[in-house]
Amino acid sequence: MKRIIGIILVLVFALGVFGCSKPEPEPDPDQLTLDKVVELSYKGEELTWEDFEQYHGAECGSGLYIVRYEIDDDYELVIGGTSATGSPMYIHLVRKDSEDESGFIDIRTEDVQAFISETR
Repeated sequence: MKRIIGIILVLVFALGVFGCSKPEPEPDPDQLTLDKVVELSYKGEELTWEDFEQYHGAECGSGLYIVRYEIDDDYELVIGGTSATGSPMYIHLVRKDSEDESGFIDIRTEDVQAFISETR
């Protein structure tokens, strides 16, 4: 009887461990990531509002059209311009913990990978 209870306990434990493990969640294709920002930065001055349409962003401007894209705990992308068409005035990758001008770059004209590696 003890042997049967022991086997049952081992089976319950094994099923609990393997049955409760969750697969890694699939990344949201509409979430802007640092890798996507690096990829988009290669377009340089050719970047337009349309390049960011597929990503989730929040409008936050008053007077100017400004959209903020959360990337992760450390970075966000902020795009601003006079309207949501044509070329934006700026496309800034912003380090959230920074309080001065060294905490952001324009991804169209500056080295995104160097900026990211400064904080890692």
